[in-house]
Parts: sequence; C-alpha cells; structure tokens
Amino acid sequence: MKKGEIVRWDYEGWTVAPKPEDCELFDTTDEKLARERGIYREEASYGPTPIIIGAERLVKGLEASLLEADVDKEVELVLPPAQAFGERDARKMEIHSLSEILRLPEFRRGDRDPVPGARVVLGNREGRIVSVRGGRVRVDYNHELAGKTLRYKYIIRSRVEAPEDKVAAILEIHYGRQPGFKVDVKGTEASITVAERCKFDPQWTLTKIMVVRDLREHVGLSTIRFVEEYTKPVEGPAPDEAAVAPEGVGGAVTDAAETESKGAVAQESAQKSPEPKPPSGGEAPDPSTSPDTTG
Repeated sequence: MKKGEIVRWDYEGWTVAPKPEDCELFDTTDEKLARERGIYREEASYGPTPIIIGAERLVKGLEASLLEADVDKEVELVLPPAQAFGERDARKMEIHSLSEILRLPEFRRGDRDPVPGARVVLGNREGRIVSVRGGRVRVDYNHELAGKTLRYKYIIRSRVEAPEDKVAAILEIHYGRQPGFKVDVKGTEASITVAERCKFDPQWTLTKIMVVRDLREHVGLSTIRFVEEYTKPVEGPAPDEAAVAPEGVGGAVTDAAETESKGAVAQESAQKSPEPKPPSGGEAPDPSTSPDTTG
C-alpha cells in the first residue's frame, strides 16, 4: 500500500491475555462477531470500512503494518503497549470535586449520574470515572487500552479509486455511513449535496472542515461545494366530494365510512315528518309525546 491511498478493510481487535478465553474483543467490522461478543452498537457501521493509509489515525504498529499489506491478504499481528496505546501514566489519574463533575453537560440535565465507568470530557480531554467517594470523583484520562498488549487481524478488501467513490469514502470516515449524500466530481471540482440530517446537525459544521481537508489532500480537489436542497412538498389532491357526508343537525360532518354504514338513516332524515297538529283546545303539545323531527 502507498501512503495516502484510500482502501476498505475488515478487522478485529483483541486484548491479549495468558488464557485464550480471557482475551476480549474491543472492536470489529464483523457485525455477527460483535453481537456474539456483546459489543454490538446500533450506531456503528459494519462491513468493509474506509481508511486512509498512512494518515496516522491508527496506532503506530498498525499504521506500519498497513503500509506493507496487500489486497485480499489476511494479516495478523500482536502489538506491545508501546506500539499500541502506550503504557499507563499515573499522572493522568486526577481528582475532581463532585460539584464540578455535576456541572458538565453529561450530567446537568439530571438524567445521568456520575458513576464508575461513565465517560466525561473535561478541558478537551476524555476520561473515565474510576470512583466517587465523599464528594470527590477520581477520573482516569489514560486510554482504556493503555498498558495492554493487543492482537489485530485484518484484510484489505479493495482500493477506492474512482473520484466519486473517494469523496463518498471520506464522508463516511468522518460522518459515518449516512444515506442521502450526492456526489458529482468534474476534474478538480466537486459538488456535494448534503444528507438531510446535516441541515439540522450542529456537528456537521465541524465535520465539514475535516472533510474538506482530506478531500484536498487525498483526492486532489481544489474547489468543493456543499449544496443544501430544500424542495417544496407536493400538495395532495383535493378531497373527493363523494367521500364527504352531508351536514347533519348542528352542522356536523360525518366520516365517509360512517355515512355509508348509516345511509338508510341519512335518507330517512332527509324526509321531513308531517307537522303535528296541536291538540284541541289550543294547548301546546307535550314534548314527551311529540314525534321526533330532528332526524
């Protein structure tokens, strides 16, 4: 592989332990394996995933191995901590007050509690709560795989070569496998119609900057346009007059289905009953004995 190439790969990442049964799967593109090992995530993308060779976004040992890899050739390697996520650093264990932690956006709404294992972001650093005692919270800012030997197994499935496919791959790298993007590349210019979600996602504004950087460096584009489309909804046809029932007493409109089921009643209601004759003596008729004329 050459530095800067865009490829699609499948991989598994495991921790190494003295007993094989104690090895833990921490990442994979294999959905079935993720489900079997209990690490499946609904928001994750499974199947061959795009990466940029030599972009220094993976651990050092894996980056070096990919530069020597070939398409359709499976590779397995074991990386010591120095070639993976580094050794654990005691200086990255810090103590914060509980009140400071509770002010973080993660807990401000009150629907989450700061408990061991919860992730927090303080000063642009991501950490994991280790303990909560007496109003003090201990946070570990080491990577959760720091100090561990790791085993990777991977295979490069294909090179991404067409300009439109490269643009789509970079969008997927930074924004996930989001349907709705439309890409048109002509020479060194690209027009990208963004997915519907982007119009309402504040994160897209930051993601777009990284997308532009990679498109310039790894696809060779000089001009990149992002297009938002807003199409006026097509109005539906006017309601069928036959489906609207005639106005009843009080001006109420009956549902078409109800009108059909009560057709006989509606027809009878349309015929006016004869005007009742007042009883002899000119007395007003008793309402309880008068025939119903409301229909």
